[in-house]
Amino acid sequence: MEGALQLSLDFESKSRSGYRGDFCYLTNSPESGIGKIVSSIDGKVTIEFAAISSKKTVSENSPYLKILPDYPSPLRNVGEWGELMDLALTAYELKLTHAFDKLSALSNSRTRLLPHQIESTYIVVNSLRPRFILADEVGLGKTIEAALVMKELIFRRGYKKVLIVTPSPLLVQWQQELKNKFNEDFEIVKRRNFSTDGDKNWKNFQHIITSVDFIKNPKYAEEILKTKWDIVIFDEAHRLRRDYHKITRSYLFAEKISKKCECLLLLTATPFRGKLEELYYLMHLIDPNILGPYHTFVNDYILGNKTDLKDKISKVLLRRRKIEVGGFTKRFAKTVKIELSTVEREFYEETTNYVRREYNLAMRTQNRAIGFVMIVFQKLLDSSVFALISALTKRKFLLENRFHHIQQMESKLEEWDLDETEDVEEFVSGLDESVQLDLQSLKRELLSLNRLILLGKKIKEDKKSIKLKETILKLRKEGHLKFIIFTQFRTTQDFLASVLSDFQVTLFHGSLSADAKERAIVEFKTKTEILICTEAGGEGRNLQFANVLFNYDLPWSPLKIEQRIGRIHRFGQKDNVFIFNFASKDTVAERILEVLTNKIRLFEESIGSSDELLGAIEDELDFNSSFMKFVTGNKSRTEMEEEIDNRIKIAKKGFEKLGALVTPKLIDFNLLDYYNHTLEERSFNNTHLEEFISRFTEIFPEEAGFKLVRKKPQIYEIDSPQYKGKYGTFDSELALQNDSLEFLAFGHPLIDKTVSYLIQNQKGWSTSFHSVSNKEYYVFLVEFQFTLNRAELFYFETNPKTGSVRQIEELPEELRKSHSLSKSSVSTSSHVGLPTNLEESLIRTFLVLDEIVEFRKKELGDQTLDLFQKEEFKIRTSNQNTLRQLEEKLMRQEAAFKWEGKPEKKSAMNRTRNEIQKVKEDFDLELRKVRNGKTIQHRFQLFQVYLPN
Repeated sequence: MEGALQLSLDFESKSRSGYRGDFCYLTNSPESGIGKIVSSIDGKVTIEFAAISSKKTVSENSPYLKILPDYPSPLRNVGEWGELMDLALTAYELKLTHAFDKLSALSNSRTRLLPHQIESTYIVVNSLRPRFILADEVGLGKTIEAALVMKELIFRRGYKKVLIVTPSPLLVQWQQELKNKFNEDFEIVKRRNFSTDGDKNWKNFQHIITSVDFIKNPKYAEEILKTKWDIVIFDEAHRLRRDYHKITRSYLFAEKISKKCECLLLLTATPFRGKLEELYYLMHLIDPNILGPYHTFVNDYILGNKTDLKDKISKVLLRRRKIEVGGFTKRFAKTVKIELSTVEREFYEETTNYVRREYNLAMRTQNRAIGFVMIVFQKLLDSSVFALISALTKRKFLLENRFHHIQQMESKLEEWDLDETEDVEEFVSGLDESVQLDLQSLKRELLSLNRLILLGKKIKEDKKSIKLKETILKLRKEGHLKFIIFTQFRTTQDFLASVLSDFQVTLFHGSLSADAKERAIVEFKTKTEILICTEAGGEGRNLQFANVLFNYDLPWSPLKIEQRIGRIHRFGQKDNVFIFNFASKDTVAERILEVLTNKIRLFEESIGSSDELLGAIEDELDFNSSFMKFVTGNKSRTEMEEEIDNRIKIAKKGFEKLGALVTPKLIDFNLLDYYNHTLEERSFNNTHLEEFISRFTEIFPEEAGFKLVRKKPQIYEIDSPQYKGKYGTFDSELALQNDSLEFLAFGHPLIDKTVSYLIQNQKGWSTSFHSVSNKEYYVFLVEFQFTLNRAELFYFETNPKTGSVRQIEELPEELRKSHSLSKSSVSTSSHVGLPTNLEESLIRTFLVLDEIVEFRKKELGDQTLDLFQKEEFKIRTSNQNTLRQLEEKLMRQEAAFKWEGKPEKKSAMNRTRNEIQKVKEDFDLELRKVRNGKTIQHRFQLFQVYLPN
């Protein structure tokens, strides 16, 4: 065939009557080709067919008449650049595999997935409404689950706009995790850049992370609510608190945005702390129909039987505990008690007396700022003498300046005109709280500070740091190679770095930039022996390549200590974990350790205390306040322990309620079997993507815009201005082992840009090939449009001589390999006309495709019918309960009006009637939406044609 051609055809399943000028074809006469309606009179249409130079008249309702949206547009002949055509087909095959194949989660994320994470992802993405509470225990990877769901939905359903709302301290952690593990770029939006860029943030960026404290402000919430979001994720969702009488601003925002998004994920290890109301309102955000109206919920579940409640909750709440997930090594904790020297003991007692006096004074005068300073001093005292002296010196310098400042201010105040009250208030309110001390108190504190600083400087030998060094040397001799030391304070961190100068040390803290943090972790993993880490620095980091941890000082928070341990005692840790807790004898640190060990049992061998339980305990008990009351003599040791015991009992009671109501889902999933079973297919995905990108960049470098230069097996240098000096890999295991490598998978800008270019620019090309059989090959892309969208490629082989058409699984291998491999730039050949003999082949193929598509639609409909029926039943039940309550309310109001006859009673009745009407309208709208989503429409495009020459 001279000059191979191809058509761009776009057919939709929606039918309509033909009008003059429409293009069409007749299914019972394919040889006539494609015609044009030239007249439409009295229910009959006349069609002119160029292929047979004739006209035909048929009924406009004829079952054989098929109307085309437009005349097929001829496209270009690929000619010698057939390689591009095969690359375009490969691009779409890979994209569809990634979008709809269950294996994509395994091969396209830089993380070692757990069975429950994969199972949770499948449950959410295959649900009719992807709206769930992910309530796994802390440390089981709810962030990973949410990110997997996000990526799957982006590919499967075409979602684009994603909003993640987290507590402020977790903003950067989320951003880094999504970039590092999933190749997803997110913009952090806060007050600072919001005020600069205005509402452009919400419109210009597809992916945004912001804090719950920022977004609950109505000023900013109003702007974000103007945008339609596809996916919204709330981390630490238990902060969205609401009960029947009180609604927080954060919950109010969540309620509004929940109505403006398709997918809603609420992440929380503690969906409620004992009050069923809290759980009800979280569930209400996910789906108001599940538990129905509030009064029905109270009558049926709070006052009634809770058995059915479990079943309803389990439909949208996924929860696993560490004990069910398994895979955790043991943890062994040892308390290292230090005997203070005489001078150290004197310094400790003197400092504690100072803290006690100043804290009590601050509490009496309601000076919270000074109270906070004294708590910090007490914690510094248990951390290191060096750190405390540094803080005391700064405090002394501040007070000396304030001393002179206050003398001047007092003299000015004596001369101030008290009638100028407005300016006096402004003058006084401008003073720092710590300035508002009388001169006598200021002198006394300065004397105390001078004495403490002099006493501290007499300590020439720090027993605690000496013991730390001895312990590390001993462990090193036993074969341990990596050590992590946690401290709360940067000054202690610097002190320890100097003490341990004989070792290779890396410092890690919150002030480092994102790149510096990454370099520090790589340095510790590959070079140094010791990582000295602060609380902020270690948050969210996975350091399970080390198994020895030192708590050089202890936060007054069991949850924070558990989070420290969780950096190394987590899934993927191959060795038992050893924890060394340092505390000087007869100090507050020792008391804290006793509480953590004996009361809370934090250092249990297997997995320690449940993170939710620790969170519940901290909700019930303010440890800072409790310990400071003990330090300052306002509470005896016995009283402190009794208070802790009582609060733990209350917390445990609430925790037990959670356990009884939210039964952890048993994992019906064997990850090892799954990995082994799918190893070949996953390897194909990664290897195929690597081959595909390598072919494209090698043959068409100008179109690609980058090159890949192989440096080692599976490692490439990326030759691109944007990634100068960067290396990448297509292998997920290598990417997991080395964070510095670019992970070249779907989601990475270079991969997505390449696939997009080929699909957008090369769709619909045709090529000619040598063939003795004279068969033609057609590739169609079919999109099935309903709530659970799908897209599939269909391949056909036709014989123009016999008119036969058959579906094939894939194009013959020799056909795809028959291209010229020219490395020249692609030229833009001109469009050519549509030969009439090709029209007949196409129409015969359409007829077969139409039958196959209809059968496939029925298959999809049968597979998803149960989902839609359950959704309808849930909506109907909730609506009936709501209407029943409103109608009962109306009956009471009508009776009251009949009895009392007051006008306001009539107004109340009208409001209730309006409410009933609104509920009915909403129900009809919701039901119609579900039913429309159940109806499967389709559209198909001719993707490629292979014609014999």
